[in-house]
Formats: sequence, C-alpha cells, structure tokens
Amino acid sequence: MLLIAMLSFPCFAKKRISLEGNWGVTKSIISKQPIQAWLEDNNKGLLLEFSVNLGTIEVTITNLAGEVVYKLSVESKPLVIISLDKEVKEGDILSITDGMNIVYGKIDMNM
Repeated sequence: MLLIAMLSFPCFAKKRISLEGNWGVTKSIISKQPIQAWLEDNNKGLLLEFSVNLGTIEVTITNLAGEVVYKLSVESKPLVIISLDKEVKEGDILSITDGMNIVYGKIDMNM
C-alpha cells in the first residue's frame, strides 16, 4: 500500500498552468490547446504535455521584472519534463513558442 501511495503522490504534487493564446493547430471542431503545462510542487520542475507534434519549441520563463529566468528549446514529444535551474515564483510567466505561434500563462502557486 505504501508503494502505491508513493507512486501516485506525484500526480497530485503539481500545479496546472493555464495557458492562453492561440496555436495554429486545429484538427477538430473542439478547439483545444495542443499544450498542457504543470509545475511540480517543489517549483523546480516543469511538465509539458503535447497532444500533437509541434516540432521544436522554445520554452521561456520570465519574472515580474521581465527578466528571463529560464530559456530552452525542446522537441515536442508527448511528454517533456524540464528540470529548472532556478525556482520559479508566483507571478512568473511561462511562454511557449515556435516562432509563429505562442501560448503563455501566469504561474499561480495556489492552483
């Protein structure tokens, strides 16, 4: 039982980042963002889930002063886990772009 509890705990130890903006991929009547993002509970891990292959994308986190805290280019695999060098804070902005499309979301520690 303890092992099952430990394995399922990470599912609850993340905060969803609501993403806004438009990505040019629409293959269904229901317009759903092709990217979902979560912040690990320790604020040092970012989990990205892609519903379609978007190729190479750039992930950027900026702080309230507009300074870049984190920036990396990654391939959009179904699931990407990014270990952050610095702990992100309340109000930081996550943006994801391929150069033509962009989605962004404010990091809310209460979600």
